[in-house]
Amino acid sequence: MKTTDDTQTELIEPDFNSPECIIDISSGMKDYPQFAVLSNLGDKPFVMDGIEFKCLEGFLQALKTDDRERQMELCDMRGGMAKREGSKIEWKLKQTLYWQGRAYGRHTEEYRQLISRAFQTCYDQCELFRKALAATGQSTLAHSIGKDDPTQTILTIDEFVGRLLRLRECGTLY
Repeated sequence: MKTTDDTQTELIEPDFNSPECIIDISSGMKDYPQFAVLSNLGDKPFVMDGIEFKCLEGFLQALKTDDRERQMELCDMRGGMAKREGSKIEWKLKQTLYWQGRAYGRHTEEYRQLISRAFQTCYDQCELFRKALAATGQSTLAHSIGKDDPTQTILTIDEFVGRLLRLRECGTLY
């Protein structure tokens, strides 16, 4: 690599085993595209409760509606499409989400367990997801496009990154 003053500079590979290395987990990852699968929008097929998902985002967006047919449509979508379609569904006023005919309060332990079960199931079934997460080493995981307020999102930054870190460290959320 050359600089503007014609001196040589060395391209330094990041040390993923250092907590000082920050990996921003988002769908538009440009710095580390090998980790794009870690985004909720990344393709990582899995089956839960007899339903096939293309990615975690399809599952998350499906939670916004109690219409089972619409849920199945969202589950079958890839990340970006699921996010766009799910963003049209109003859930924030009631703070209620749905799965398989059951209502979940957004701020309940049962809801947290449901989300953990989806992440765990995806992790268990998707080798690419497991390998990418392991390859992050001891890096700090971040999610710059996420939200912190649980009343405004179905998965906060801490809920998302926390699950990834626990899976990376222990291989389980239980």
